Amino acid sequence: MEAYLQHHKHLYFATILKALHFKMDAYMYNLAYNSPYELLLYNWITKLYRKKKTSNEALQLIYKARNILLLNSKNSFINF
Repeated sequence: MEAYLQHHKHLYFATILKALHFKMDAYMYNLAYNSPYELLLYNWITKLYRKKKTSNEALQLIYKARNILLLNSKNSFINF
């Protein structure tokens, strides 16, 4: 049963990352080296998975959260 849950979670992550145009190997590399954006996405995806959101629902919420984060100059990764 545990193997099935891990496989399901992996597919969930893969579906979302593919929709966000991430390559899994590049994403995992950056995550391993504590890249802020990849860590943020990992936390968001994990929370949405635990809340049993579908991958489509998760994508919509990530798009909204990402837009809010990037448009908010205080929390933006890029400050002009």
